[in-house]
Amino acid sequence: MHLGVGKNRIRKEMSNMETHRVSARLPRACSRESLAKRRRQHKATQPPLLTRAQLDGRTSAAKAFDKLVADIEADLGGRDQLSTIQLVLIEAFAGAAVTLQHLNTRLALGQEIDLGQYAQTVSAMVRVASRLGLRRRARDLTPSLSDLLREDQARQQAAANCGVADD
Repeated sequence: MHLGVGKNRIRKEMSNMETHRVSARLPRACSRESLAKRRRQHKATQPPLLTRAQLDGRTSAAKAFDKLVADIEADLGGRDQLSTIQLVLIEAFAGAAVTLQHLNTRLALGQEIDLGQYAQTVSAMVRVASRLGLRRRARDLTPSLSDLLREDQARQQAAANCGVADD
């Protein structure tokens, strides 16, 4: 079966493909070196990320945020019982709650609010709350073995210092 394509034509097409593949280059403005240089310049012009510790905590919004975070952490058994993800979700919830409080205040004052933003904030709070849980968790107050040993050792030292024999 003959397809009507000559061997010479196929060789010529393959030769053209090789030539174009080798000569295909990025324009000078898009070279790897210039892209890397632009990336470096861009990173240098970005402002550093701020942390909560660097902000002024005296505003009413900051106080409400901090109180809400502390209250939720206590409701969930204490900060030391929470994972890093839970701590981040708590801050996300508190931020959304402060935003919602601001929107509710504006609404109560008769000012216009963005209903889309309001709905998104409530929706975000519901999703985060469903992940964290809506019920309080009891904090484990049972002393650990190391706490009991430390107390026993302190009691023995106090008894030895007073000259009283331990039973």
